[in-house]
Amino acid sequence: MDTTHTPACDDLDAFIRTAKAGGIPDDALVPLLRQNGWPERRIYRSLSAWYGGELGVAPPSRSGAGDNARDGFFYLLNFITLGFWTIALGQIFYTLIRHAFPDAATYQYEGALLPQIAWQLATVIVTFPVFAYITATINRELARRPDAADSGVRRWLTYVALVFAAVVVLGDGIWFLEAFLRGELSVRFALDSLVLLVLGGGVFSYYLTTIRSDRFAVR
Repeated sequence: MDTTHTPACDDLDAFIRTAKAGGIPDDALVPLLRQNGWPERRIYRSLSAWYGGELGVAPPSRSGAGDNARDGFFYLLNFITLGFWTIALGQIFYTLIRHAFPDAATYQYEGALLPQIAWQLATVIVTFPVFAYITATINRELARRPDAADSGVRRWLTYVALVFAAVVVLGDGIWFLEAFLRGELSVRFALDSLVLLVLGGGVFSYYLTTIRSDRFAVR
């Protein structure tokens, strides 16, 4: 058992001992402590210590190494496939916009459209179904094992994706505003910026919704 408790952690242990002595059930105690800023893992660790002291036997612990490895595989693959098909989709839209609104100063004949977007189209066709399948698998796993929502691997990768998406959206806003201030805002530029905003904002909203749903799943 960890003996390096801080005074705050000692206060938590003392509060839990007092609350349990007063007959407060766990399903009332845990939300109360969460609302006061205590991490759920720390609460349950203190509860485990209390139950171990009361029963004279420490609760058995199960290694989560296998679950963490599986979570890492699913969430990393989910993140990679999302990046592949969103980038490819953006390139398809950029090509369509370039054909619909050619730049008169740099226009040159580019030939047929399909060969120019064949690689991007193939990328979307291959990676989007994989992304959808992985997402469905993750949702099934969360329904079967709600504690997976509190996985450290899941949270780290989700927040990393949020940071990347936020950088894209902020960069797009700066890019658009700079063009507006310079007086270089054209229909083609505005549409390119809109595509980037929709894709980056969509990814940000997707992962933000995931984080918000986790808050309710772990309660």
